[in-house]
Amino acid sequence: MSRHAVSNPAAFFLLSLGILVLGTMESAQAQLSTSEASGFQAQIDCVFKRNCPAVVRVRACDDLGVRFGSGFFIDPVGTIYTHSAVVTKAHEVRVIFNGRSLVATVLAADERSGIAMLKTDCISPFLSIGNSLSVKQGTPVISIGYPEDFDATPCLGMIAARDKHHMGRFFSTSHLRANLAVHRGQGGSPVLGLDGRVVGIVISQLGGGASCFILPIEAAEKVRQDIFRFGEIRPGWVGAEVEDDIEPIRGSTARISRLVSADPGESPSLGVGDIILSIGGRPVATCEDILDASYFLTAGEPTQIEVVRDGNPITLSVMPKLHPSANSNLLHADHTQPGAPTLD
Repeated sequence: MSRHAVSNPAAFFLLSLGILVLGTMESAQAQLSTSEASGFQAQIDCVFKRNCPAVVRVRACDDLGVRFGSGFFIDPVGTIYTHSAVVTKAHEVRVIFNGRSLVATVLAADERSGIAMLKTDCISPFLSIGNSLSVKQGTPVISIGYPEDFDATPCLGMIAARDKHHMGRFFSTSHLRANLAVHRGQGGSPVLGLDGRVVGIVISQLGGGASCFILPIEAAEKVRQDIFRFGEIRPGWVGAEVEDDIEPIRGSTARISRLVSADPGESPSLGVGDIILSIGGRPVATCEDILDASYFLTAGEPTQIEVVRDGNPITLSVMPKLHPSANSNLLHADHTQPGAPTLD
């Protein structure tokens, strides 16, 4: 073998060259991987440092003691999103911001969404609102919150799924499930995409804190819009019960099976047997899709509902009334997502 190798210097040269090229490629790939990792880490660090000043610790006192949570400013005049379970039934709420303890007024504590809105008297930094529909399964996200008595802490995870129910019970609207570790005190933390925009709010934990459910930011914004437009939360209701047919019609199996005896609509128009195709422009394919569509209904505000009746598609203008559960603009409740502990 040695004589053959020496007697073929060209082959030996090509073999050596191949080893050299392979080694160079592996080295370049390693350097590229290191560079990419450094860039990713720098991006996370940038998102945390840029947005951390707008995240606050929430402290609420009630008859059972003191509760702690996290929250974040959503405008420059001191309005805050947090977890409703932290401030429900509290007789004093304060937020720790920029080294100060500020008195906060509870504008709303919403049972359906699990979030609360607070107002403080200060000029504040605030987070930019993103789009939860832009995050898909596997999308990396970052939460910023105050676990227990520690300082503001970032946590990196990824979106695992978009769920409509848990442990046999349905959410009021779809929630994001994330492989994102959360602990006591982090309820109400903002969840941000890598662009630094808020895509959701931590509502409850799973697996002892190894993962969590996140309320999409659009659901929280529905609460804010109601409060600023009407001074109260106005969830809409059209009084229809829906079940899935066996065969879809025009892509939907969601059939109205019953209307309440006193139709809540100002001008009754929905009918038993109608197949629902969309509500307020949100497409409906199954009964589960009704949850997301009806969540965004506003009492007293007409909405377009597209149905199939007698084989023909028609669009109806329906006037929702206030949902029976909405008996107050402060919807106080011991809120927790079905089967999951609160973070208070």
